[in-house]
Amino acid sequence: MAKSIPILGGLTFLFSLLLFKIIWGIGMMPLAASYEAAFVDQAFDGMLKVTIPIFSLVLATLLYCLHQFRAQSGSLEEGVRFHGSRGGLVEVLWIATSLVLTLGLAAFGAKELRAIRGGDQADLDVQVNSSQWSWEFFYPSRNEYGSRLILPKGKRVRFLLTSKDVVHSFWVPEFRVKQDALPGKVVKLFLTPTKIGTYQLLCAELCGTEHTAMTAFVEVVEPEDFDRRMKGEAW
Repeated sequence: MAKSIPILGGLTFLFSLLLFKIIWGIGMMPLAASYEAAFVDQAFDGMLKVTIPIFSLVLATLLYCLHQFRAQSGSLEEGVRFHGSRGGLVEVLWIATSLVLTLGLAAFGAKELRAIRGGDQADLDVQVNSSQWSWEFFYPSRNEYGSRLILPKGKRVRFLLTSKDVVHSFWVPEFRVKQDALPGKVVKLFLTPTKIGTYQLLCAELCGTEHTAMTAFVEVVEPEDFDRRMKGEAW
C-alpha cells in the first residue's frame, strides 16, 4: 500500500497536467460577451479544476491495478479475495470527500446562479415570440417589432419569452445563459451585453424538421446608437 502512494501521486499529477494543458490550450468557450458570462465561465473553470484531478486519480488507480495485479502468464490460480480496506479507511475517506465536494459545489453553484439572476430590475424589456421556425422581437417601450435583436451595450435587458407552438430555447453562446420558451407561458431571462458585435441566436431545443435553421442575428451597439439602429430595423 505504502509503495503505491508515490506512484499513484505521480501518475495523477502527470495526467492532471496533461489534461489541463489540452483543455485550456484548445479554448473550449467562445467569446464572453455579457456580464453573466463571467460567472458561467468561472463556474465551468471551477468544476474542471475539481474534476480533472479526481478523474486523473481514478485513471491512475485503474492503470496501476491493471499492471500490478495482473495474472501471471500461464497461472490459473484465483487472486486474493478481499471485501474492503483495512478498517474501512479508504471507503470512509472516499465517501466523506465525495460528500464535502458535492455540498461545496452545490453551494458554489447556488451562489453563481444567484449572481447571474440578480434582481427583477431592467433598463429594457424585449418580448421574444418564438414559433416554428423563427424569432420575433417586440420592444414594448417603443411599440416596435424587429426580426433582428438589437441591444444596447451595458444595459440590463429583461427578455419575456413565449412560444406559439412547441418548446423552443433562447441561446446566444457568447452570452452563455439559456432559457426555454414555453407555449402559453411567459418566462423571464435577464442579461447585460458587454461587447459590441454581431452574434447569432440559436434554438437549443429540438423543435422540428427546421430546428437548425431557427436562428436570428443579435447586434450589440453603443447606447447612443440604439435609437438610430432601431429606426432602420423595426416596423
